Amino acid sequence: MNSGSEPYLERRKKEELAFLVMRFLKVFTLFEDVRRDFHRVLEGGQGFGGSGLFARVRDLEEQLIFDIKEKAHFLFRSAPAVESSKEQEPLADRLEQILLHRRGARRASESRAILADLRRSLVDRAIDANIGTGFHLFMILRECIYQLEVYVPRYGQELEQAKRLQRLALRIGFTLDEEEAHELVHIRQIVKRGKSVAIYALELAQRALERCHDLFQETAELLRHLIEEAGNNEVLLLNLLAQRPLIDAVYGPGAAEQILAHMYRQIERPGASGLEKALEQARMRCGNTEALEREKER
Repeated sequence: MNSGSEPYLERRKKEELAFLVMRFLKVFTLFEDVRRDFHRVLEGGQGFGGSGLFARVRDLEEQLIFDIKEKAHFLFRSAPAVESSKEQEPLADRLEQILLHRRGARRASESRAILADLRRSLVDRAIDANIGTGFHLFMILRECIYQLEVYVPRYGQELEQAKRLQRLALRIGFTLDEEEAHELVHIRQIVKRGKSVAIYALELAQRALERCHDLFQETAELLRHLIEEAGNNEVLLLNLLAQRPLIDAVYGPGAAEQILAHMYRQIERPGASGLEKALEQARMRCGNTEALEREKER
């Protein structure tokens, strides 16, 4: 790739944004699978024991979501990002001055640029906030599903064991002494308390699951704005070209073509598709695109 003269920080920001986008799209599809299976288990009425959902949620959090959060922090909260944000804080003041003192085409051009900067700043902050909130909600979801999958079945097993001991004692005419009877009462109390915790865990898991779903949907749309304005990011471009089915899985059939077309909407090539324009840009910026060429008709 033609990156020899590109400043290190700018290059890294391109890479981190590309990796954040692609990991998020992957998480989006995997999370929707988890959400579907959670509701399937819930509707089945047999409990979450043995469902395997906890391992899937744990792996998502540890292998992908944590990494996405860290990349968002680098892009939107690191010292360079904060300094850049400080520089852009007086955008409204700048816009006011332009509207007051500029005229004609120059005013229109400069005001559009200021508004675009303001929109990008707001999109950046919204993405960062959503990803941070989603990460912490996912930790809650992970803990709730662990309780539902591991502890709740044990409560049932322990209560059944206590009942079996009581039935056995009655059948053989054995009278429990005071301490033994106290232990059985205590076991039933603990199991009852555990069941109330399980009910709360289920309610909390459902709320966290649906809030994560809403956040993922919102973040996907925000990221789409970011992607469509990132035509100069060749790292992201190569990943988008290589993962077009994943883009369609998140945004719907034909979305990859629409996004690529919007990324390069300013390139005037009558009749050329978004994919064709994107491949042309990849060849210009990245050199060897043989593998992508072979995938063109996918």
